[in-house]
Amino acid sequence: MDVKSKYTTELFDVTEDFIDGLQDLDIRTGIKIAKFIKDNLDDIEINTFVSTILGGVVINEDNEPVTFALEIIKQNESFPVLSDITLIDMDEYLDLLNLNKKTNGLNQSKNT
Repeated sequence: MDVKSKYTTELFDVTEDFIDGLQDLDIRTGIKIAKFIKDNLDDIEINTFVSTILGGVVINEDNEPVTFALEIIKQNESFPVLSDITLIDMDEYLDLLNLNKKTNGLNQSKNT
């Protein structure tokens, strides 16, 4: 079994897969996604059995939406673990919206 390293910040833990996913993005877009996560972290429900996949969208510097899927593990009141992030197309994002797998109505970064 391949265990990935975990890094701890003030608000959450992150895995290597998450960091690798962010490195594939433009730095400005990555910063907007990081702010999106920070702003919506409290909306994530505790689930002791499985990880949660949430959809999100931020607006990039070209005024275009960037949609992504975020895998989060939040098992108790301790730090949630951001385990992976993947860019998805708009259809996949809308599928997540239809499944109510988005942060509570905050599907766009507050500082766009």
